Amino acid sequence: MLRTAELGSVTAHRITFRAAGAPAHVLEADPGRHALVLSSFGEIEVARAGCELVVRDTAVALCDTLLPLDIGPAPGNRAAEAVVMVFPGSAVPTVHPDTAGSQHRVRDAAGSGPLLRSFLVEAAGRAAGLGAPEVARFGDAALQLAAAVLERHFVDAGEVCPQTQQYELITRIRGFIDRNLGDCGLTPSLVASAHHISIRYLQRLFKTEGSTPSDWIRQRRLENSRRELCDTRLRSVSVREIGLRNGFTQPSDFSRVFRAKYGVPPGRFRDDWFQRDAIGQSGGRVTAMTDPAVARKI
Repeated sequence: MLRTAELGSVTAHRITFRAAGAPAHVLEADPGRHALVLSSFGEIEVARAGCELVVRDTAVALCDTLLPLDIGPAPGNRAAEAVVMVFPGSAVPTVHPDTAGSQHRVRDAAGSGPLLRSFLVEAAGRAAGLGAPEVARFGDAALQLAAAVLERHFVDAGEVCPQTQQYELITRIRGFIDRNLGDCGLTPSLVASAHHISIRYLQRLFKTEGSTPSDWIRQRRLENSRRELCDTRLRSVSVREIGLRNGFTQPSDFSRVFRAKYGVPPGRFRDDWFQRDAIGQSGGRVTAMTDPAVARKI
């Protein structure tokens, strides 16, 4: 069983395996992002290109997603459950997006690891009843907890991370953007002013991860629009209103950029999603997924 929730720029997966030999879930490659894998119970095996890690008890596995990850129960386990947090590598100080091979390791994280796991489970369970700004705050909190876990258990003694302040700043900036997606006046200038930095410095921050402030704002607006289009509680809300809720003041602009990103206009995307969902449920299979884009990655 798979349950997924988007918490701002963080995605939380809760994957339950109820029988021995249950097939692994595949987390597809997603360059620039990382995954923390924790076990709620049982032993979890995380495999990537022939390299296998076993996560149990208070252990936490850190993996980059440059390659697909197979996440499943370790051999001999009759039941197990994994909690997986997928996040932008640049959002956490101790994770460097340009580091590939070293970002596949497991450490015991007694204390902070279980705290992060419990928070992800609770936040994901409550996210469905909250608005985008509140959900984004959950994502911010998850990133802060993840940073604490990584700094405490994945940074070797004497290792120095000179870009810590920069990463913390961009994490705050991303949270600010997520909380203000519906403000049509959300511009790079406003973001820079709110954080007491220059536009030029803001642009440099985003350039380090291959983006621009404007592109990031548009991307997060589109991702949140996509999530709301798939939300059964918002089924009666018009496509135009969903666009407005996410800062798209002109329906034609919303339709154009959404189609460029996802291949179909927002109205068609919503109709196709609910049609697939209805077919799945009529066949006796009820899915806990709320996002077709996430479904393609798992």
